[in-house]
Amino acid sequence: MAILSTQPQLRRALVLGAKLAFVAGAFYFVFHRIGVRDVRRVLAAAQPGWLALAAGLFGLSKWLSARRLNYFFRAIGVPLSEAENLRLYWLGMYYNLFLPGGIGGDGYKVYLLRRRFPGKTTALVRALLLDRVSGVLALGVLAGLLLAFVPAVPLPWRLAGVAGVPLGVGASYWLSGRFFPEFQPLFGRVGWLGLGVQGAQVLCAWALLAGTGTAAHTVAYLVVFLASSVVAVLPLTVGGIGAREVTFLLGAQVLHLNAAVSVTVSLAFYFISAAVALPGAVFSFKAKAAEQPAA
Repeated sequence: MAILSTQPQLRRALVLGAKLAFVAGAFYFVFHRIGVRDVRRVLAAAQPGWLALAAGLFGLSKWLSARRLNYFFRAIGVPLSEAENLRLYWLGMYYNLFLPGGIGGDGYKVYLLRRRFPGKTTALVRALLLDRVSGVLALGVLAGLLLAFVPAVPLPWRLAGVAGVPLGVGASYWLSGRFFPEFQPLFGRVGWLGLGVQGAQVLCAWALLAGTGTAAHTVAYLVVFLASSVVAVLPLTVGGIGAREVTFLLGAQVLHLNAAVSVTVSLAFYFISAAVALPGAVFSFKAKAAEQPAA
């Protein structure tokens, strides 16, 4: 294994290959259990108006997420205007489409900002880490609350989910003060923004369900969607694709949902997120041009 430690490019290539293999395996697993025709039939019935609404709601969630991140930046003395921060955020979204686990864009943000703000690398990493954590906390809060309205889940689990909401929020507040004291004054503000971000994405998933004509078990589908959002953050695949679809399939089986609808919603959500992120390519070209030495 010594060769991997001395050749980072080879190591990165092997890791990327492993991620792509995981994606291929995930889709084989999914479509071995449901037919591609079933997914195609659900997609063919989707109503464009609902899909457009879903795209708008996803875009809103990203705008709110960018604002939340800028609070963290300002807390560490990185004063970006809202326009600068939004451009940087969309650039990160673009890179997240292709890099493993949806975290590659965060690394590129650190790379760009530490050149402009020397000595802030550790603070930037902490800010981006806590931004991610605040998003996961919001996912947990919404999932715990929605779980109470899923009859297929045993009552003790539903009660545990609801009880876990205040416990989780309280524990997160204590931990932020213990390990991230510079950010604790922001806890309430970024917490509400986090709920806004995830709430807009839940509404995006609801619009996709409505667009496919799915009216039954909506809350159960949304709980699976929230679970898939947590899994998509893990560094298992490229851009989270594959991991989300497997989660939707398994969640559909556990909660007795329509597997074809679940996977279709998952794929539609990925395509919408990709379409919303693609404009970040413009900022990518500008960033690369700025990195070139002057002639």
